[in-house]
Amino acid sequence: MVRLLALGDQFTQHNDHMARLRPTYGAARGHASAQILVLACLEAVQAIADQPIHANVALTEAAVRIKQLAVLTGQAVRHLAEAKALLSAPASPPALASRGGEIERQIQLARELTALAPAAAVESASTVALEIHRRRNSTNTTADGLTPAERTALHATARGHVVIGRQQGREYVHSRDSSVDIGTLRVLEGNGLIAIEPAGAPPAFDGGPPLDRVRLTLSGALSVAALLGYSPQSPARATPTARPALSTPSPTRVR
Repeated sequence: MVRLLALGDQFTQHNDHMARLRPTYGAARGHASAQILVLACLEAVQAIADQPIHANVALTEAAVRIKQLAVLTGQAVRHLAEAKALLSAPASPPALASRGGEIERQIQLARELTALAPAAAVESASTVALEIHRRRNSTNTTADGLTPAERTALHATARGHVVIGRQQGREYVHSRDSSVDIGTLRVLEGNGLIAIEPAGAPPAFDGGPPLDRVRLTLSGALSVAALLGYSPQSPARATPTARPALSTPSPTRVR
């Protein structure tokens, strides 16, 4: 499951770079980045297949969702290859203006194809986790000490939905799918569960300053992995009668 969270983080970084640094990044480094993501998707599919539980419809759908990401990202690779070729090909001055518009169009198409990838990766991870919990007939036994607000913030961060901006000298948080406040993020940062990347996210509006991207650390990803399949609002509770957990593969380090 940590591998799937790492995949979501990779897509978040890719999408941020595509939005902030295009067209130069999108036409060159973005092309290489997208190729790496296709391979990462295929590795994640194998990680789902390697789960020590019998495959069923839920696990199959989780794997198919990541396969679809691989296909969409492969299409993004083709759009970025076209943009890269246009950017490097010689042209007469009258043709440069129209070429610039086509490069932007190809990059925009590539961005749209991977825009929802982080959330899709987390959704697949949640599906796998829920199935594992169901097979074990288990409840949340992790005494993580996190509040519901902190769990919500971690889940939103895993989906690539949390950024920090500044206005009139004050920090504010923008989260697309939940209410996350700056105090909660600072607590999580102090506990080593998130990292804040200055100017890592695109601006909120054209010409605006870049925003700070909130990302999971390895410890944060492990915490989210332990909570997947449970509601972020559910308090952790001890369950003495829970069945012993099956062994799982070692988690992949989040980059």
